[in-house]
Amino acid sequence: MYRLEYPINVQRLWSKEINNNPPDRKTIRSLMHKFEQTGSVLNIDPPGRPVSVTGQETKDEVSSILKEKPRTSLRQMSTDLNISMSSVRHIYKSLGFNPYIPRLIHELNEDDPDRRIEYCETFLSLLKDDSDLMYRVIWSDEAVFKLNGHINRHNSVYWATQNPNVTIDQTMQVEGLIVWAGIWYQDVIGPYFFETTVTSQSYIKMLDDYFYPLFCDVPDNESFSFMHDRAPAHYASIVRDWLDEKFPARWIGRRGALDWPARSPDLTPADFFSWGYLKDIVYQKKHRAQGGKSGSPRSPIP
Repeated sequence: MYRLEYPINVQRLWSKEINNNPPDRKTIRSLMHKFEQTGSVLNIDPPGRPVSVTGQETKDEVSSILKEKPRTSLRQMSTDLNISMSSVRHIYKSLGFNPYIPRLIHELNEDDPDRRIEYCETFLSLLKDDSDLMYRVIWSDEAVFKLNGHINRHNSVYWATQNPNVTIDQTMQVEGLIVWAGIWYQDVIGPYFFETTVTSQSYIKMLDDYFYPLFCDVPDNESFSFMHDRAPAHYASIVRDWLDEKFPARWIGRRGALDWPARSPDLTPADFFSWGYLKDIVYQKKHRAQGGKSGSPRSPIP
């Protein structure tokens, strides 16, 4: 059997000479490995983990499998080839294969990078003329608190000799408990909880009934600006009219005095502080279902 080199050759000869179903390739391969290591096919090894086999034939087989199926895990490779996990790791390393985890990204349009640069240059120009501008912006944002359904990137490992730069496109519209907050350099307004999809009606209600009364308590707020992103609910005419009235020529967003770029990376204080702080608190406990009254504000951020 060993002189035939490959399991397929053994199966062909078996069928021809013995005239019945041959052993499967895994069994034949196991016997060949045993003979290669011990010079015998007898079960003389004590029970335990599979022996470590890192010969050239095994390396070639591992390389072939990884090139065809780069997401093959260490455990699956160990099972398929009947060799130990440590041997698989050694072979992966000797072949120069490294694990690469895909990055989660939003789908981008071709001109999105240019719009981002244009926004940054415009804002920097405004900041040059008014160095206190950053202190007079209410940066607002929504975040989704998902109870399940997120992508676990660590279960999507790609093995390759060079980084394939694998990405996973994720939609920006996801279901879950939606939380709004506005932050400026001295304080936070919020959080406010939307427990259903944010619509133009629910958004304008939040701005009018919740946000604006609190904003009016901010000292010297006459020159403040308001920022929100390009979410569909934010672009409704009733919302833009409200902003034009409350923040004339002083709001940032789609069709605002300063246009917020589409599919922006959202590099705002809300991302640097509010959401991380809130999610650390929320995810200390497991939550099975959404409860409470829709649109009801909860405890403020201390």
